Amino acid sequence: LPGVDDQPPSALDPGRPLLCIPLLTRRASQGVLTLSPPDERWDADDAVMLIELTRRASIALENARRFEHNRDIAETLQRALLTELPTTPGLTLAARYLPATRGLNIGGDWYDAFRQPDGSLITVIGDVTGHGLHAAVMMSQLRTALRAYAVDGSSPGQLLTRLHLFLHRLRLDLYATAVIARFHPDDPTLTWAAAGHPPPVLRTPDGRVHTLDAKPGAMLGIPLKQEIRDHTVPLLPGSTLALYTDGLVERRAHGIDPGIRRLAEELGGFRPTELDEDLETSADRLLHPLLHDCEHDDDVCLLLCHVHGHGRRQRAPES
Repeated sequence: LPGVDDQPPSALDPGRPLLCIPLLTRRASQGVLTLSPPDERWDADDAVMLIELTRRASIALENARRFEHNRDIAETLQRALLTELPTTPGLTLAARYLPATRGLNIGGDWYDAFRQPDGSLITVIGDVTGHGLHAAVMMSQLRTALRAYAVDGSSPGQLLTRLHLFLHRLRLDLYATAVIARFHPDDPTLTWAAAGHPPPVLRTPDGRVHTLDAKPGAMLGIPLKQEIRDHTVPLLPGSTLALYTDGLVERRAHGIDPGIRRLAEELGGFRPTELDEDLETSADRLLHPLLHDCEHDDDVCLLLCHVHGHGRRQRAPES
């Protein structure tokens, strides 16, 4: 094979036979496997076995390339839809998204935050069942639908009910879970609703942590008529709300409840000034013990919402 640096032994011995087998796929050849026999000639049975082995290798190579292509598309789509968090007086937001550490576990995890016409801030975190490009596309549709439904000032429960009908009518055999929380600048009350999602965790200014596990709705999209209810809780200055997906707290060997308790313990261990002064660093510190030395099979989303404590000076947003 002239011009090829890695030449087979027959290049030194032109009389020695070669077995050249194309790596064929449904679309095109991916190359040629060139083999030189260990002895004077190829045995017929060996040649048949090697041709079959090469055929299977061709299929594996094509699948690997398609796997990588779909993963890259899903990652690009998912990251493009991660929201740049808005600046809101009296409230600081910090979000983290971490892809799964192994496998094609690009999924439908997402977070979002946006204002309603009355000045309220809607924060949401959700998860579409399944993985891969299909789940990522469905996630993008739900995110867009939610922003459209929120224009009329609907409450979190009403928004989740509409999303449930939207997903159910599509009949795509995909389901979703979500939590929506609403903050209003003139109302010291948090309004929230959940649909099949791990419960929000609220840290009050005294350092105590409460799991907001009031009765949630069922998963979005299942064949069930449901009206998802709103829940409220007082929101004092210095409070911090944590919204997250199950990839943060669920482990196959232990389930989800121990992970939620550990999240609550870690959040309760912060000093009030830490959350008030640097929520971004606090988000990293919160993730580290929960994911340290652990391969997570699912994506991880975390959204922290911190109400400024009394006496904090407000910085003007950068232009």
